[in-house]
Amino acid sequence: MAKQLPFTGKPYTINNYSILFNVGDFAVVSRTYTTIDGNKVPLQFYVLKEHEAKAQHHLDIFEKTIHEQEKYFGEYPWAKEKIAICETPHLGMEHQTMNAYGNKFHYTKVGGEDYDGLMHHEFGHEWWGNKVTAKDWADYWIHEGICTYGDALYVREFEGKEAYIKFFKQSAVTFGNKIPIVMGKDIDEEAAYNGDIYGKGAFFMHTICYIMGDSLFFPALKKFVTSPKYTYSNLVTTDDVQNFFSQESGMDMKPLFDLFLRSINKLEIHIKAQPRGKYLIQLDNMSIPLPIDVTTDAGTKRMMVDSKGIKVDSKIMPVVDADSYYLKKVIME
Repeated sequence: MAKQLPFTGKPYTINNYSILFNVGDFAVVSRTYTTIDGNKVPLQFYVLKEHEAKAQHHLDIFEKTIHEQEKYFGEYPWAKEKIAICETPHLGMEHQTMNAYGNKFHYTKVGGEDYDGLMHHEFGHEWWGNKVTAKDWADYWIHEGICTYGDALYVREFEGKEAYIKFFKQSAVTFGNKIPIVMGKDIDEEAAYNGDIYGKGAFFMHTICYIMGDSLFFPALKKFVTSPKYTYSNLVTTDDVQNFFSQESGMDMKPLFDLFLRSINKLEIHIKAQPRGKYLIQLDNMSIPLPIDVTTDAGTKRMMVDSKGIKVDSKIMPVVDADSYYLKKVIME
């Protein structure tokens, strides 16, 4: 039976950048949302009165976003309070329990139904930014990168895995890759804030998902964002994320974090033709073995590749990682 959580008198912690005042001629359109854990939460849209007729449909879209985010990240983090959005002149911001919404009801289609990507992304920050909060600006990719990965999960949920793969194939060509995502410690916002913390950060989570496999990765991701150790008042660093996924995967993730987050290098995969239709495939700049999809004339097979390399038989030049799970440079000779 659904229930309203009692307010215990202990307020949730809040990001100081999540506090903002908005003043306008609003209508408050409300309904009750039942969370994934069965708790009832007020769901509200502070919409300008001139747009009030659009509010119910917008809340339908919003509910779909909430359901999907809860599936992957656990119950809405502020269930004792409210879920709300407020129409604003600016595009959006993740103000805790009351996200700013300024996308002017510009929808796209995902799975054949209306979808508001701006609203989805800002709402994802209720988990990544507000519940899980980086200790240093240097770790800001945790907010933006994993939140953007959540945007890809909406595509996966309602259009399938092929559309999800296409999402990352298209995004990979947009990265500036001029500076690392993580540049040491104790840096300011201006130094930390570059476009790659969004897309490249999300792509890195896509890579980890491939390496670990869905059955291990998705429970681990939810475990991180629902663990008291990493949430609310307990701030996190890139090292925390690295150590957590190393433990959950049973492998040392540091070389991956160093390559993809702490440098601008790509994974170098070397393919060398050998006599009698054989090819040697090896990693040039990675100290640990990684799974890679290798396509030969016999089809595609997931293989473990390391710096020593593996040999494959093929009547054609092998293709590695055709679905782009890695940011990579392929060297063929």
